[in-house]
Amino acid sequence: MMSEDEITALAKGMAPFVRECVDQAICKTTIVSPELAAQIASAARLLHELPPIEQQAAPRVTRIERDEHGSFVPIYGEPQA
Repeated sequence: MMSEDEITALAKGMAPFVRECVDQAICKTTIVSPELAAQIASAARLLHELPPIEQQAAPRVTRIERDEHGSFVPIYGEPQA
């Protein structure tokens, strides 16, 4: 299973590639069906409207305590950048 950091890095790496593929598909003179052309245009708009990917700092467990039922309860500290 991938961690959030790995997923963020993958998304940052994939976004430029996907944008380039869509740009190439739009710029080619290949004739496509009107439905596919509309989907490509919609994908291009969506990619250009996406906000930049920001990495969020995850809170860290500073200690673990037990509650009144004997269950373990994590105590989180401030997220570190």
